[in-house]
Amino acid sequence: MFSLSPAFGILGILYAVFTVVVAGLAVYALVLAVIFLRLRIAELKRAAPPKGGFLR
Repeated sequence: MFSLSPAFGILGILYAVFTVVVAGLAVYALVLAVIFLRLRIAELKRAAPPKGGFLR
């Protein structure tokens, strides 16, 4: 009988591996984005003029 569930067999194993790889890449991209944004915010804070400003 034909089953729609990918839980068994070669296709199920390949599907599970593919899902784990995609989830891992998504977490990796999220970590890289957080690190990049933290570095960018720190860089912008260093480049900003002092809070007293020149326009007083």
